[in-house]
Amino acid sequence: MNTSQPIQPTTASERIDVLDILRGFALLGILAVNMAIFSFPLISQFIGTPRGDGALDRVAEFLVTWLATSKFYPLFAFLFGLGMTLQMERIQAAGGGPARFIVRRLLVLMIFGLIHALLIWNGDVLFIYAITGLVLVLFRNVPPRNLLIWAGVLIAIPVVFNLGSVVLGALSAGASAEGMRVFDDLTQDLERRALETYARGTWGQIFVWRAIEWLITLALFLFNSWLQILALFLIGMYFAKRQIFQHLDEHLPLFRRGLRIGLGVGLPANFVVAWIAHVGERDLASPLFGLWAVLLLVFGPVLTFGYISAFVLLARQAAWHKRFAPLAAAGRMALSNYIMQSVVCTLIFYSYGLGLFGQVGAFAGLLLSVAIWLIQLPVSVAWLSRFRFGPLEWLWRTLTYGKAQPILKSSAPSPALP
Repeated sequence: MNTSQPIQPTTASERIDVLDILRGFALLGILAVNMAIFSFPLISQFIGTPRGDGALDRVAEFLVTWLATSKFYPLFAFLFGLGMTLQMERIQAAGGGPARFIVRRLLVLMIFGLIHALLIWNGDVLFIYAITGLVLVLFRNVPPRNLLIWAGVLIAIPVVFNLGSVVLGALSAGASAEGMRVFDDLTQDLERRALETYARGTWGQIFVWRAIEWLITLALFLFNSWLQILALFLIGMYFAKRQIFQHLDEHLPLFRRGLRIGLGVGLPANFVVAWIAHVGERDLASPLFGLWAVLLLVFGPVLTFGYISAFVLLARQAAWHKRFAPLAAAGRMALSNYIMQSVVCTLIFYSYGLGLFGQVGAFAGLLLSVAIWLIQLPVSVAWLSRFRFGPLEWLWRTLTYGKAQPILKSSAPSPALP
């Protein structure tokens, strides 16, 4: 006889508040980083075109690189792996088999990612996270200790590869001046075409250019960052299997060490990264600039864990937990807020909206990021006062479970299953 219970969404009482708080915080950091791609050509991120000439613009660029770049997609990756594992464990505890359900859930997310990337904005990460989640399913029965070993190996591979590239670049420095001139001409042409397309192009022209840039972004992620993302998924799975967030009192020493190391090492190391990117001479052929990518891969996640530790320890205090309530609300509907950020920003910058692409400097972009996020916090609180899920979270669940989910809080509560 089959004693498994029907799979249902996680109830509000089962949620771990600090994870939602971290998701809410991550929405600000990821928007501050993404603002550079919303408002300026993607290629500008690689050739170092400044977003504005004022001192405040330079300070804003420096702060975003120091405190946010490569710190918040690792945070989302860690939380995604952790949350996905918790869901699989709830399904197993209820007597079900998690693999088919999780795969269906990830395929729906993949469709969301494709729609986001091709119709709204080229910097989508949902598609990549869905692919990575499919791989994570294969690790669901791996013991926790082995997960850390796998994560360490996966983190080391791109670091070694990039170090090798730095060494090869140093050995061949100056040997291809003509090639660099051709490269400079090509990148400058691409930058001009992106500015023209997004600021004044038709919707069809933007669609084509966005699709091309998305494929480039996808290739760059898969080539340079995907193994790190999978490693962070595995670390999240490790935390879930060890029940670290379910039993925080027993693991507070871990987060106290994480605070000391994450902030004590991560802040100065990432300051050096920002200095190389924005204060030192930006030469793509320079071995010093090649070292930038290596330092980001290593020390970006170190600062990420410092952020995690800080929020975990602060959220243990009643006063701070209350202050973090709007963050938790935003984090509970992180998918809706993430997509809404893209909708709002593309309407501000693209030709079918205000057409401000290439005209908003880094400082104004940072202020805009904070303003959008500050609006999303009370909107999330107000929405969740009436509804059980964010709108896209509801659609995701409805498509995953194959039937409409109750969304009003007055609806009958679901059984306490994932």
